[in-house]
Amino acid sequence: MENQLLLKQLSQGNRVVFKKIFEEYYRPLCGFSRNFIPDAEVCDDLVQESFLGLWNKRSDIESYTAIKSYLYSSVRNACLNYLRHQDVKQKSQEDIKALSSDWYAEESIVEEEVHSQIYEAIKELSPQSRKIILMTMNGLTNPEMAEELNVSVNTVKTLKKRAYEFLRGKLKGIHWVLLLLLA
Repeated sequence: MENQLLLKQLSQGNRVVFKKIFEEYYRPLCGFSRNFIPDAEVCDDLVQESFLGLWNKRSDIESYTAIKSYLYSSVRNACLNYLRHQDVKQKSQEDIKALSSDWYAEESIVEEEVHSQIYEAIKELSPQSRKIILMTMNGLTNPEMAEELNVSVNTVKTLKKRAYEFLRGKLKGIHWVLLLLLA
């Protein structure tokens, strides 16, 4: 009966009841959060945010025992979200480091230049050969290309062979760069 009265008073915004709940659960929740996160200040913040959430949802709570469940679930979820955020920050910092390195920048420039030269050479092919080379780059097989273009498989092979010969001649100077990129 007393719990029902406390719950009713909490839902009406009684700060004394809220303070009583805070004092009862604050330390245990901080200890619980330390199982996930070693930083005591972070744990304190997360626990306080959970109490703020409780205060905002006080009128939705249906039983006094639900308060404990809500607080522990809230702290657990806050800890997991914090850890996920830390993982994302760490990954972002690693990405930024990689992007800012001279090596990565030089490799990206070279790779982009090679791609540009390849696509410029492909543009010079006949429309049918260009389609076949682009379809090949997208992983289509000769029979799939033949069916899509409504030509024979031998036509696809012939056009592909001519296109490769043209591209080899056109891209003769960059074959060593292609080998480096593929390695």
